[in-house]
Amino acid sequence: MTLKILTFLFLSMLINQTYSQTLRGIITETPLKGIGDETVLSKKAAKPMTFSYVYSANKSIQNLISIEKSSIDTTYIEKYGEKYETTSSVSRPTSLAYYKNLERKKYKVVATQNDQDFNLKETLPSLNWKLIDESKTINGYACKKAITTNTAFNSNQSIVAWYTDSIPVNDGPNHYQGLPGFIIQIEIDNNSISTFDKLIFSKENTPIEEPNNSAPELSFSDYSKQSAK
Repeated sequence: MTLKILTFLFLSMLINQTYSQTLRGIITETPLKGIGDETVLSKKAAKPMTFSYVYSANKSIQNLISIEKSSIDTTYIEKYGEKYETTSSVSRPTSLAYYKNLERKKYKVVATQNDQDFNLKETLPSLNWKLIDESKTINGYACKKAITTNTAFNSNQSIVAWYTDSIPVNDGPNHYQGLPGFIIQIEIDNNSISTFDKLIFSKENTPIEEPNNSAPELSFSDYSKQSAK
């Protein structure tokens, strides 16, 4: 067993004794461009979404706290010296929660969008991370770089993660986890960046309940088949 792994295990034991089980944070998810779209995002589409985050007893939940309605945006593009009006639909959820049970390898996404509830459950994806010899400081945390390809949920995305081993919690935003430390920032295909702006330990043991809504639980594959009908 390497010194790095032994150090991480020791810090994990220390954090449980010193800080109990609870880590709280705020995540800001900032879109950079539309998927498959190189044009400048409208003000509505470019506006970040903000989430609360709680980790306790090998579970975590990320809840949307910035609520906006879906809308039709009008933007203008310039081509060959002429300006053209274009419209685009900006669809935002009114509620959204990402839940992980790291011990049971369970992952859930529970959301409401356009007055429709969604309740998706899956096995927590296992990611094949490659550690990179690069580092930088993000919001006061010394972070190291890792990369992977996210193929979960019919995706094919290039992922860059920045994690810190000064927080020995094996977790991060959305379904991302599995690095020797806590993921402070996730960059997805140059399309969006999710960053922890604040992280606070507390000595309380916070119960984390699995989220649900009015929709029946469906696997991602079953939901995709249902949506295709």
